[in-house]
Amino acid sequence: MEPVAGCNAGGTHYLCGPAVPGGPRPVLYTDSEGQASLIAESLAEALTLAVALPSWHDALAGFRPPALSSDYLDDHPGHPAVRDRLLATLRLPPATEPEVLDRLLATAARTVPDGFLPHVPDEEDSAFQPMLEPLAD
Repeated sequence: MEPVAGCNAGGTHYLCGPAVPGGPRPVLYTDSEGQASLIAESLAEALTLAVALPSWHDALAGFRPPALSSDYLDDHPGHPAVRDRLLATLRLPPATEPEVLDRLLATAARTVPDGFLPHVPDEEDSAFQPMLEPLAD
């Protein structure tokens, strides 16, 4: 794992797997509370997630992300235009919040079965817990 970014909440984003020139590497996020999740199949997908669905943490905690509600768009009417402009500037493909959410949940569901939960060798109870919880309505 290779750390590539941090966040203001104390979390860290890591690229996982071997570095293959031109090949994608999954992105794992660990938070400061001992939880972790795969969040994207590649760094480009992780950037798309951050741009299109900045409240992606809510989805992993079982809540509907605010960007998917009409109230959010009422309060942030420029969000779709800003999202589209930023994705284009970063040369990332267009993406909607529901598409990004579906990819996030599918990727996060692989965290445990594919063995991506990190742990600290030689320390008891050092394994991270999965972030993904079933979505609440």
